Amino acid sequence: MSLSNKASSAVNQQGRLNVKLTPDYIVGLADGEGYFSVSARINKSRGWNCHDVRMVFGIDLNVIDGRILYDLRDWFGCGNISLKKEKREKFSDQLRFQVADTESIFKVIIPFFQRYRLKLPKKVKAFEKFVEIAKMKERKEHIGPEGFLKAKQLASQLHI
Repeated sequence: MSLSNKASSAVNQQGRLNVKLTPDYIVGLADGEGYFSVSARINKSRGWNCHDVRMVFGIDLNVIDGRILYDLRDWFGCGNISLKKEKREKFSDQLRFQVADTESIFKVIIPFFQRYRLKLPKKVKAFEKFVEIAKMKERKEHIGPEGFLKAKQLASQLHI
């Protein structure tokens, strides 16, 4: 049995939705439930100031609906899924799909959303800022004080 057949068999055994994902479906899911997040912090843990700019694309869904995130991870070929336990009463636990490694952000997530455009203006704006920060990271502009400050300012505008 090939690796892809084993993966398909495992998917079926885990009771996943087995929905045939399409780019339009993924864009709709990201428009409604997705997020582009950037944290820009000075990391002092090693005894010197390190400009740390972390990027994440994610989708959080109620555990009941979250099974589709496994299909999404398989479709993209990257990312991680974790359980987000809810402590507040009357709120549900969530499954969280996140892509946080730089290579997958640059080679998978950004090209996908550049090819298949988001529809909601607020999400489009967040993605554009996300891409701008990614380009800064690629050019290593975030390492200097001015570039780091600019990345931090852009990050603060992602959810305005």
